[in-house]
Amino acid sequence: MWKMLRTFLILEKSNKKNIFACIIVALFVFGLVLFVKTEDLGNSVIEKSGEYQSLSSALNRFQNVDATDSGNGSDLYKNLVLQQQFVAKQRMALTMNLPELFLDTAIDLANLRAQSFDMEGFDDVAIYLPSKVENQLDSVFYQYMKETGILLTIDSLSFFQFLAYLFGVLGSVWFIFMCIYSCGIMIEEFQHTSLIKGYPIAFDKYVVAKCTSSMLIVGVFLLELFVCSLPLVYFKGLGNPSYPIAIFNGIFEAYPIYKYIGLSILYMISIAIFAILLSVILNVLLKNMYLTLFLELLLFIFPMLFPNMMNLVPYNPFNYLNFPNILNGQTLDLENPVILNSTYGLLYIWMSIAIMVISVKLFLTTGKLKRV
Repeated sequence: MWKMLRTFLILEKSNKKNIFACIIVALFVFGLVLFVKTEDLGNSVIEKSGEYQSLSSALNRFQNVDATDSGNGSDLYKNLVLQQQFVAKQRMALTMNLPELFLDTAIDLANLRAQSFDMEGFDDVAIYLPSKVENQLDSVFYQYMKETGILLTIDSLSFFQFLAYLFGVLGSVWFIFMCIYSCGIMIEEFQHTSLIKGYPIAFDKYVVAKCTSSMLIVGVFLLELFVCSLPLVYFKGLGNPSYPIAIFNGIFEAYPIYKYIGLSILYMISIAIFAILLSVILNVLLKNMYLTLFLELLLFIFPMLFPNMMNLVPYNPFNYLNFPNILNGQTLDLENPVILNSTYGLLYIWMSIAIMVISVKLFLTTGKLKRV
């Protein structure tokens, strides 16, 4: 078994598919680093300027009316005017380096926005404002900052902040990437059975060794994410690994960056194992890598096409494969909100992995695969 695994690792090391995949991952990370640096993402001054402009666009949909308490403006109009004043106050606090004032104003702004969601006419200006979920995440974030006394970061993304951003972006397409990478994992063995007939081990152990070697390559991909992000240490510094990120995990709460990254890595490893095992099973059944990839992607997008099914079948592991959407609470913004818990998601994925392992073991040890 170990000799077989060593053989596979030697072969995988020179496999053009693996080399190409490593290059794609590296280019993706370097491209994202360049994008973050060019766009100055995370810069609070720029973000607040964008918020101010969005509120100006929303107010332009109203006639010029009196926004005072006794004026003839609608409640929503008065609310939006106050929001714009609070954003202007935040910009001033950033300019004057008054983080306490910024946090207090941010909390007041989140509360003010929460009142606007139920006001008449909000749907007409909703496109210019954060959603209920985004506003709740902001509220949790600023409340956490206020309570813990962590220094507010107003500059663009540092190394650790970028890693959180990177895992959020890559996590959305990680299952797709793993499906493309693994969709033909057993096809060569089916096309050239002579490759495996001479091996002195059971075929199920052969499959385990091949899947294990593929997972080790996945480990290389994950290592690349950290290594290729290192240029940001030179440009923006390391940053604070305990800096909070607001997430939804059944409830709205704040995670330190290191915990968010740890959860993301755990999810990505789990999804990689899930995708590889699913590819093995579909290769056995379909004997075609393109059909395997098509079916995997169809299962992935099915919850997006029919979101109501998430409530009917919450234990479907495919509901949780786009884990950044769950942590961002995006399922709460659906027409029929769906409450998904990332902890339960990991449990369902690993339960599915266990079922697939048992299925593969039983299927392969019967010898059926040898007759394919």
